[in-house]
Amino acid sequence: MANLKYILGVAAVALIAAVSIVIAAPLILQGANGDLLRESTYVSPYDWSKLDREGGRYRYIVDGEERSRIGIDVSENQHAIDWDAVAADGIDFAMVRLGYRGATAGDLYLDEYYWANLDGARNAGIDCGVYFFSQASTPAEAVEEADFVLEYLNGTPLEYPIAFDSEEKVLDLAQSRTTGLDNAAMTEIMNAFCQRIEDAGYEAIVYGNAHDLSRYNRSSLEDKEIWWAEYDAPLPSHKIDIVLWQYSNAGQVSGIDGFVDMNLDLRGVLDEPQG
Repeated sequence: MANLKYILGVAAVALIAAVSIVIAAPLILQGANGDLLRESTYVSPYDWSKLDREGGRYRYIVDGEERSRIGIDVSENQHAIDWDAVAADGIDFAMVRLGYRGATAGDLYLDEYYWANLDGARNAGIDCGVYFFSQASTPAEAVEEADFVLEYLNGTPLEYPIAFDSEEKVLDLAQSRTTGLDNAAMTEIMNAFCQRIEDAGYEAIVYGNAHDLSRYNRSSLEDKEIWWAEYDAPLPSHKIDIVLWQYSNAGQVSGIDGFVDMNLDLRGVLDEPQG
């Protein structure tokens, strides 16, 4: 009888433990452990053996057909651009910097070449999106940035998304306005910007490299489009779905003096069977 009571007691403890695990599983999946599980079980929707890198311009080819589009992102750092020459050089789309928040005082600025770049690209037949370099340290500041973007777009239709670009590491600065913010805070900031943009009828996308994206809760990115930055890599190393890939910061394109960032649009790959 004593042995039977012992066995029943052990079984009861095991049952309680199993039920606790089932109840706790959703909570676990919402935290850091869940992020690790998502990464460890990740399967890419792309067959990277179909990526062609000939000539330094990446293309995704399926059965001899190019399913990707090639693009650039530009700011006042490129100065004046001959957009007709850019279009003639095979560039399909451009992500144009609309503005930025200063990394110290935190003032908002319009990119000096925003109007010239947006109008020039569109007039040359190049599809456009815009991006904002964020240094928002609160959700309220992120909404302020989104409203700044919407004010200067003034209803202009875009073929590509509006990108939220928040970077902790800013050139020549030991720390930025977002240094020290935890994942929960950064996630709230990112969500506030994207929600404001989407409420206005535009598409939002989140830009970043491995460090930048690691500052958000991974689960919060799963319903967002991702613009991934990683240069000269054979394939993206981050285990998360992406739609744009900034694959080089040293591209050369007719009509632009000096180097320019090169981007691959993979959305057309996801729209059709892989073959």
